[in-house]
Amino acid sequence: MFKRRKPLTLLQHARELFWPTMGWRRAFRYVHLRVARMSDSTHRIAAGFAVGASVAFTPIIGTHFIQAALVAWIFRLNLLAALIGTWVANPWTIPFMWWGSIKLGAFLFSFLGVQAKTELPHDMDFHVFWDLLTHHPVSILLPWLTGGYLMALLVFPLSYYVFYKLVHGTKLARKKVQIHNVHKVAREVTGQTR
Repeated sequence: MFKRRKPLTLLQHARELFWPTMGWRRAFRYVHLRVARMSDSTHRIAAGFAVGASVAFTPIIGTHFIQAALVAWIFRLNLLAALIGTWVANPWTIPFMWWGSIKLGAFLFSFLGVQAKTELPHDMDFHVFWDLLTHHPVSILLPWLTGGYLMALLVFPLSYYVFYKLVHGTKLARKKVQIHNVHKVAREVTGQTR
């Protein structure tokens, strides 16, 4: 019913990810309206968003949805909010998030006497990277995972606070609009002009 007449190609999907044709303003407006219409408590929605945003800091990119859904299910948070929260990890933010995760992990591993490899070779290709991950996982993968999950724990309280304020404000605004509409209909039914 709501599918496109002509499905997008893989290249068009990739382009939509970086720059939506509807524009960023309309995309954010859509998400904003979707959040306003959620019928869950403000706490559960905000905590769901915070879980999704926190999990987005982990380096295992294909599992963000799964991790967010699992945590939301365990703690009985809003599942849709958790999945939307993972959008924090997008092509614009991932390099900074991963850089922070690797640096934090390397910093912590240096206290244990393990030298983490945070500077990669300039002539790096996929084979060199794969060789590093398979033969020297301690030097890059373990600090990255450790830093990513620690970043997730650090980001959760801040993102919960921000999302709680946003969701609470959105729900209040929606309630005011609904009350205004009820009063407007009541005035029209009773014939009052004011």
